[in-house]
Amino acid sequence: MDTVSQSLIYEEFIAQYGDDFRYELIDGQLRDRQSTGLHECVCGEVAGRVFVEIFRLNLERVIN
Repeated sequence: MDTVSQSLIYEEFIAQYGDDFRYELIDGQLRDRQSTGLHECVCGEVAGRVFVEIFRLNLERVIN
């Protein structure tokens, strides 16, 4: 979902999506905040490298 055609006011947005951090309200339009492909690739690369160090150092940590 990229946008919706109906404009929302702030109160409607909060009532419907207040607990859902995937969406934001911009100029009355609902926008999907899902990460882009490049962002996901960078995050995956960083998480992978951190995991390797956690494993190498035998730390009792996890990556969420």
